[in-house]
Amino acid sequence: MNSSQFNCRWADGAGVFGMYRHRNEILRIGVMVRALSLALLLTTLAVGTTRAVAAQTLEDTGLWFAALGNGQFESLDDDSPFRWWFDTHYRLRDDSNGFNQSIIRPGLGCALAEEQTLWAGYAWIRTSPVTGDDFDEHRSWQQWTATPSIGDWRFLHRSRIEQRWVEIGDDVGLRWRQFARGQRILSHCPQWSLVLWDEVFFHLNDTDWGANTGLNQNRAFIGFGYKRYPRAAVRTEVGYLNQFINRRGGLDGLNHILSINFFF
Repeated sequence: MNSSQFNCRWADGAGVFGMYRHRNEILRIGVMVRALSLALLLTTLAVGTTRAVAAQTLEDTGLWFAALGNGQFESLDDDSPFRWWFDTHYRLRDDSNGFNQSIIRPGLGCALAEEQTLWAGYAWIRTSPVTGDDFDEHRSWQQWTATPSIGDWRFLHRSRIEQRWVEIGDDVGLRWRQFARGQRILSHCPQWSLVLWDEVFFHLNDTDWGANTGLNQNRAFIGFGYKRYPRAAVRTEVGYLNQFINRRGGLDGLNHILSINFFF
């Protein structure tokens, strides 16, 4: 072997090594970003919970139902990047005796990679406040989702921005929502899984219908998921949802909710 051949092979090997090293660095950075995102959410939850305990709060119990689904369009090619999204919600308050809110939210998405998707859609919301008349709200929304896995844990990260039109006011409200979810199948009982998630909401502007720039609310969930067999059409999740609502100039809200969700 002459020196030029050796140099060529050495360069190729170094290039391959460099490529893998670069890939590993990217993966490590990705994990760090995800960990920092989760840490931020947990910190916000801790601050919100501490404030809720320290200050006077208006507490309630509720019952929330949800049906959620997303996937590929069956009529399109298997390699098509286009996706559909749909979720609907029905929520009760006043110790689960009174109607609180209903939501219908369709959307469309385009997969950027195996684990990442961009989405956009519309939402219609009917709300019955504690005081005052019922009112409608219309939203447009855009979001990015990622579904990485680390070991036995499956994660969902979601960053969503909403534009909100509420019929009791004229201003358009902007709100940012950051969501992180972890799910781990129980090894001794694979039909069941442990589910943890947290979502923090921030108003990005003030409005004439009551939104104030800054922290809006935080939702934290712990529960269990059940899927009878791996290819079952429906997965059920049931658990406790803690909702903290930041109300400037009034009593903060702290709601204890039984959350029942069906995923299709």
